[in-house]
Amino acid sequence: MVLEKIAVLKELTIFSVLLRTVLAMVFSGILGYEREKKGRPAGFRTYMVVCIGSEIAMMTGIFLSRELGSTLVGCPSRIAAQVISGIGFLGAGTILVTRQNQVKGLTTAAGLWADACLGLALGSGFYSGAIVGFAAIWCSLKILSTVDKRLGKTARVFGVYVEFVSIKDLSAFLAYGRGHGCKMDGLEIVRSKDVDGNRVVGATMTLHFDTPVSHEKVIEEFGRLEGVQFIKEI
Repeated sequence: MVLEKIAVLKELTIFSVLLRTVLAMVFSGILGYEREKKGRPAGFRTYMVVCIGSEIAMMTGIFLSRELGSTLVGCPSRIAAQVISGIGFLGAGTILVTRQNQVKGLTTAAGLWADACLGLALGSGFYSGAIVGFAAIWCSLKILSTVDKRLGKTARVFGVYVEFVSIKDLSAFLAYGRGHGCKMDGLEIVRSKDVDGNRVVGATMTLHFDTPVSHEKVIEEFGRLEGVQFIKEI
């Protein structure tokens, strides 16, 4: 790539450091803004700080190696390895398990990890890898998510969370599903209260169909059953 062929950009000069930092802010800011629009726990500022921090760590490793020698400091990649392992703790904090046993935040956690890798690439002066990597990450988060949703709406297997008036209604729900060619497994029952304080029986389960089905139609059909107070796909 042209940027990598320019010798001054490969050295740790004030200009190259500024360029790497600006690129880190721009790339991570775009990725973080996409997450923030969807209300995720890690958004614009978090992504930006993670990317800038990893970029600084990578440049620091390169600087120390050049100034003090690799025999004293070791390979610059050692700092990068610590960044990769350390970011896992931050990513774990974005993963949440809802009351319906639905796991959220996995994409955001993975995005933070990739964001840190993006910063390492910029910090090392690997501009082509950073630019291509940014384009791939953004495409995965922004464009491919739409494709994933469209494919997911007609998948043969999907999970639901349902609230029933009583346990008898749950039994009737399961019997109805089996009678209409739907296999159900992974059943987990949670007793809770609705917004009015009434006791309800909550259940999460996985529905299996032999052919692709419209999830909206299934939810609508099962939601009309007697005793079903609430149902949603998870």
